[in-house]
Amino acid sequence: MLKFMSFAMKYWRRYILCFFLLVCGVLVDSLIPQVVKVLIDDGIVAQKYEVALKLLVMMFSFYVLRGTFKYVQEFVSDTISQGVTHDIRDKVFKHAQKQGGAFFNKFNPTHIMTRARHDSENVGFSFGFCFFFAVEILFHVIVMSICIIRIDPLLATTVFIFMPIIGILTIADERRGDKISDEISDETALMNKTASQALTGIRTVKAFGKEGKEKHRFANRNRYFFRLSVSLEDIFASFDSATWSLSRIMQAISILLGGVLVIKRGLTLGQLASYVEYVNSLVWPMLELGWLVSSFANSNASARKIKEVLDNYDEVVVKEPIQMLPKEDRTIEFKHVSLTLDGKAILKDINFKITKGKTLGIMGETGSGKSTIVNLLTRFLEPTSGVIRIGGVDITHLKTEELRANISTVTQDIFLFSETIRENLTKGKQGKISEEEMIKLATLSDANSFITRLESNYDTVIGERGVGLSGGQKQRLCIARALLKNSPILALDDSTSALDMETEKEIQHSLKSLNPDWIKLIIAHRISAVRKAEEIIYLENGKIVERGTHEELMALKGRYYSTFIAQYSKEAINEC
Repeated sequence: MLKFMSFAMKYWRRYILCFFLLVCGVLVDSLIPQVVKVLIDDGIVAQKYEVALKLLVMMFSFYVLRGTFKYVQEFVSDTISQGVTHDIRDKVFKHAQKQGGAFFNKFNPTHIMTRARHDSENVGFSFGFCFFFAVEILFHVIVMSICIIRIDPLLATTVFIFMPIIGILTIADERRGDKISDEISDETALMNKTASQALTGIRTVKAFGKEGKEKHRFANRNRYFFRLSVSLEDIFASFDSATWSLSRIMQAISILLGGVLVIKRGLTLGQLASYVEYVNSLVWPMLELGWLVSSFANSNASARKIKEVLDNYDEVVVKEPIQMLPKEDRTIEFKHVSLTLDGKAILKDINFKITKGKTLGIMGETGSGKSTIVNLLTRFLEPTSGVIRIGGVDITHLKTEELRANISTVTQDIFLFSETIRENLTKGKQGKISEEEMIKLATLSDANSFITRLESNYDTVIGERGVGLSGGQKQRLCIARALLKNSPILALDDSTSALDMETEKEIQHSLKSLNPDWIKLIIAHRISAVRKAEEIIYLENGKIVERGTHEELMALKGRYYSTFIAQYSKEAINEC
């Protein structure tokens, strides 16, 4: 938690205000039983009704004043909680934005969002409301205990015997409840996962006639969840009854002893009444101890999880001297580039060079390292050895903003935002874009044809990740988005896999009509996507095992040739 103290110190003025309000509120609380004492002794018992009326008005004023102090204190402490939560969440998000691919291999987006949302709220809550609630309990107990001792030390011993017992019971039951609550939380996730899988894959479930099995799986989860919930309610019920009984016994004994003192030692009725008020005011702090301990424990656990994220760095480092790309030359060169991750060699001694206006085709089996080449080029991963240059400049000396501004990519993992089609298409474009240019490039990617059939055309809002669109439609939108970015380097990573052969052919033809100076890297499983490239490399186990033009690779009758055979008829092979 100490790591996050700096976030709280930003709000030191609010802390001072909260402390002031807290002290005032507790002092007002301590005065109310004193007013009760005077009201009974000097007003009711003495039958001075005018005095009693004035004291009642004073009590009412104290209650209003106490309520005002309490409201402002809790409001200010909540603003501290929300402020710290906001700052930690912002820190986690900005930290994640700076990291490279290795960071996201360790922390998936859901993990990071949980840290940024749920755990940051826990930590913020502990620095605001929880902190002041703990201070208020401590100060309240001290002040009220002093007031009780001043009335009669013998009566005070009754309270001091029962208070620790109630506090210990509260903490013990809260911890028992926390253990089961954790199980319930885990079981909730499992139950939701079971239900989500069954409902998301309902067509598959029905197709294989497994409705009964899925019902049985969910019923088992639901039954176990029910048993855990009943156990938790049993703990809380037994705790409530035990603490309620103990607090009432404490009050009863206090009143009994007080009555004896009224009779034998001259304790006034007003003093007894004020004593009972003080006793009642000491019960609630003991009942809240368990919740407070549990809240701080949860916050501490959340702080450790956030710290784990913030202490992990895979930030892209730009080496000195920082350089600029040449205006005309965007030649891409991989020279003896290798990559090892977690002890496994992903790429081994990769060498190639692509000059202005040329296309490099990259083929290979799944897991051969094809996509890794694009990730290295955009610095989402860093090579273990070797150098990557663009325009003769080592990319480690380029600012990432400039590097990535010069590369348009369409990745395997198609991602569309839950926004309009227009907003998705212009996401990577710097500056304004005309309607004509957008429609032109959407037409080149064969996306305009289906966009114009939608109800709101380019202003149609699509679901997260493109829900509501087919795989081919999403790919066409991503291609159009990359074209609209208008960068001199275009990297297409299996970007036409969901398209039919005819549509793929049309898009390949359209790409040729664009800027002739563009450098294109085309990663594909289909030979039709790369066959027109000036050079094709074939990867196997991270190595380039074949390279050349389509005709040269066909003549080799190696792996590329075998892939061609698997994808085309014998007549097509003979034509080649």
